[in-house]
Amino acid sequence: MKDMQRNAVCIIIMYIVLWYAGAMFDFFPFIGGDSVAFTGLLVVVAIVICTCWIIDTIRKQGR
Repeated sequence: MKDMQRNAVCIIIMYIVLWYAGAMFDFFPFIGGDSVAFTGLLVVVAIVICTCWIIDTIRKQGR
């Protein structure tokens, strides 16, 4: 479980870093501003949480 939480946090931090790097270089998807970044962050967080939950459930059933 500890590895899964660390991976989830790393994925979310990497999203924020890549978003910031894209914003610095005027990358096309980042023109929309803060609302696009916030929505993207919510989507990434939801995907990470759901994926961790599914993996945890599968591991528990395999025991």
